Amino acid sequence: MSSSLTRAPVILKIQGKLNMSYLIHLPHCGLKIPNQFLNDYYLPEKELQNNIYEYCDIYTDELFDSMFNKFGGVKNEYSRLFFDSERFSDDTQEEMYKKYRLGWFYENAIIDKKPLRKLDNKDIIKKYYDEHHKQLDNLTQQKLDIFNRCTIIDCHSFSDKEYWFLNKASDFPDICIGYEEYHMDKNLIEIIKEEFSEYKIGLNTPYDGSLVPMKYWHKDNRVKSVMIEINKRIYTEHDNKTKSKNFIIMKNKIDNILNKITNQRS
Repeated sequence: MSSSLTRAPVILKIQGKLNMSYLIHLPHCGLKIPNQFLNDYYLPEKELQNNIYEYCDIYTDELFDSMFNKFGGVKNEYSRLFFDSERFSDDTQEEMYKKYRLGWFYENAIIDKKPLRKLDNKDIIKKYYDEHHKQLDNLTQQKLDIFNRCTIIDCHSFSDKEYWFLNKASDFPDICIGYEEYHMDKNLIEIIKEEFSEYKIGLNTPYDGSLVPMKYWHKDNRVKSVMIEINKRIYTEHDNKTKSKNFIIMKNKIDNILNKITNQRS
């Protein structure tokens, strides 16, 4: 194995702006799989691309770019079919791995239940996962050092489509706000609820919680975290790839949230 494959990855986008205590996390907006790992995948190219696009939080990097540019954060440009930074690194802790073999390293495809890839390079790919979390840990600590607090805004979208591991829910909300009590930022949650008041909002439904780095999880409640999940039906066409006319409306709402938290807190 060449040494270049064991070095830290370089396609994470890190932006360490420290002018406010917020920190943006964009874990699932990426579409890339490094060329040297493409032969690990069993799926034909077209089917692999369909899986990548289907399970990508498409355009969330554009929706939240004003926040990312203002506060800094970590944006993962890799597909979650390469590694999923929102899953536990320890497979024994991760329910999605134990039930479906969909941990930080997906062993099954998304659209159809079938083997996704070989396992040979799992340890090497783990270095990409670890680098992502190292950068997130470092930026979180920098915010704590300066402000004695850090609020992570965990930015996502989701689909109404039925996957083999997830039953379709006809009553999925338009917006999902996720949090854990120990790390809850009540003020931010209220701002988000107010901004999306004309939409159907789910609190910790259909997805619950919000990412907190393991170094701080349930150990340091100076670290807050709130997840914003936007239903793709609001801002994309049925193909989950094409922006709809409502895209700019969603982007403006995210910008409004930014303006509200910027104006009230430094």
